[in-house]
Amino acid sequence: MNNDNLEFLQDSLKYLGFGEKLLLNQQLEESIAGEPKEFQLDTEHFFDEDHKLELALYFRRSEQADMYFFNKYEARLRSATDLELDRAQVFYISKGRGVTLKEAFNLLQGRAVNKDLTDADGQKYNAWIQLNFLEKDQYDNYKVKQFRPQYGYDLEKTLEKYPIKELKNEELKAGLIRSLKKGNLHPVSFQKILKTEKMFIEANPQYKTINIFPAVNRHGRKEPTGKGHGTMEELHEDEQAGTEAPKEEELETTGGKASTRKRTYK
Repeated sequence: MNNDNLEFLQDSLKYLGFGEKLLLNQQLEESIAGEPKEFQLDTEHFFDEDHKLELALYFRRSEQADMYFFNKYEARLRSATDLELDRAQVFYISKGRGVTLKEAFNLLQGRAVNKDLTDADGQKYNAWIQLNFLEKDQYDNYKVKQFRPQYGYDLEKTLEKYPIKELKNEELKAGLIRSLKKGNLHPVSFQKILKTEKMFIEANPQYKTINIFPAVNRHGRKEPTGKGHGTMEELHEDEQAGTEAPKEEELETTGGKASTRKRTYK
């Protein structure tokens, strides 16, 4: 077994937000020890009580060297309250980098995520990405909308149009912007004339604005759920994923097709 390759794959899982689950790492090591041409690992993750992600991770053995590659994973969003919200998408991994687990959750919830990407010619660029739930490609994946800087969406300037209390504190402002770029629905305080009102906001690059949702206390309607709330604690967890991607010299990719079957859970 190539222990360096195993360590790289484990680091990749950690970087992508799968954490350091003992069982998942153990299954990874046992699968590689069997030396199959390819294999799949299944796991799941809960972000709140109403939604979970069922995940299928796909690995493939190199034809040129004693190593395996984590090429892609399929994320299936399951809603306990509305089957129509069940969605699936395959996310491809390149040299240990790609859409993180939390970002996948946010994308499947319909929100936009800001990512540094690489085009077919190897040129790096930045863009907001968002799934188009009205169109799918030949692999049954949702097509991805992209909004590059030249599109003209400036998140910071957009936020300054609103009386958001957190913008007055540079540390809170920076944390808010980072959270929104990760696709989170973030709690903020709107400073009104006679009171401060709690709201939830999310980035909307397509229409060059932000979406605003009222937060009602437990005596009224429930606060938004399943939205990837961008609290400071969650933001810290997000930043542990996607900060230091491992390095790898070779990459192999395979095609994939996302499953659209649905089921409920309790």
